[in-house]
Amino acid sequence: MGDIAHSRRPPPPTQGEAGPSLEAITLMGGLVQDAVRALFGTYGVKVDLDGSSMERTLGAAQLVSIIGFASLNISGTLLLALPNSLVERALPAPEASLADWSGELANQLLGRLKNQLLDYQVVVDMSLPVVVSGDGLTLPARTRPMTQYYSFASDWGQLLVRMEFEVTPALELVREAGPNQKQSMDEGELLLF
Repeated sequence: MGDIAHSRRPPPPTQGEAGPSLEAITLMGGLVQDAVRALFGTYGVKVDLDGSSMERTLGAAQLVSIIGFASLNISGTLLLALPNSLVERALPAPEASLADWSGELANQLLGRLKNQLLDYQVVVDMSLPVVVSGDGLTLPARTRPMTQYYSFASDWGQLLVRMEFEVTPALELVREAGPNQKQSMDEGELLLF
């Protein structure tokens, strides 16, 4: 399927990937890693990128959450695979459903990425997460041309993030600074509808 990403350095581009795609892989890889560390840190769970194989990390997971995103120039899915022990540790209320919280963690993780992409003038829409639970889970087939895997270790088990996406040649990832920068919500800020 693909290699585990161990650092912010992207793998060599596959056939058909051009400059913007390689730039997108590099940028998304860094954003994913930063967002995972920040999200779980919010719930008192320190996670570190490790060199575990995708199969090993996935083999320990009982919950897999998948959430999609799309904009004019980028679309894809984020998959988050977690063991129950890690979800329980991050659970804000003891009576909450582990499956529901796993989906919410995927939602919050993609929300953090969405906020970071605003700095690059990329506005994405998010779908609702889908959660699958059980033992011996396998990943759905790869559906996008760019796929990255990130395995993280914590004191409560390992987690796996798979980011699949594709970009149009028109995508330009230029970080905007200054007064014209779009304002995003702070992570953890409450928004009532």
